[in-house]
Amino acid sequence: MIRLIEIFLLLFTTTMLLGGCAAKRYSYDQQLFFEADSLFKVGNYEYAKVKFAKIRDAHTETDAARLAQFYLGYINVYYDNPFASWEAALREFKNFVTLYPRDIKTHEAQSWIRILVAMQSFEKEYQGSTYKLEQQKSRESKEKDQQQVQRKLLIESSSDQLKKCTDDRDSLSRKTRELENFILDLEKKCQAAATGGR
Repeated sequence: MIRLIEIFLLLFTTTMLLGGCAAKRYSYDQQLFFEADSLFKVGNYEYAKVKFAKIRDAHTETDAARLAQFYLGYINVYYDNPFASWEAALREFKNFVTLYPRDIKTHEAQSWIRILVAMQSFEKEYQGSTYKLEQQKSRESKEKDQQQVQRKLLIESSSDQLKKCTDDRDSLSRKTRELENFILDLEKKCQAAATGGR
């Protein structure tokens, strides 16, 4: 613990000697910007957005407000931000270009605007293609279901016709046997009558 205090004092003394005794003073909006930037760097994106918006709204004519406006767009396209929103980013970058048309970051903001517009267009086309694909799958599924129903009806109809044929055949066979028995009985009666009952 004592060693840690000695290191701290050494660092503090070195800083004071190199930087002079007068510490650099920052304005309130700059301090807020540093806080927001720190929140952004550690991944606390939602709180960083709140801080940047506060700077932008409360200190509109400062450099910190200008940067805050740009960062409000950038946070919403940042790859690691799980709450990123292309719509919000597009809105914020457009606001930046409108408010600060001569700023050095205007070209970067315009590039982001073009990228975001292209991505939105792609997303709409993708959604349209996805919708068409789902429609096609739905049609194919309905056609397949209809084919299965038709196949089932055809099988049932064929089964009914086969059963009817089988019943007709069995009925015909029975009638044929009855006719054969009748003919045999008739022949026996004819023979008995011809032999005179002998």
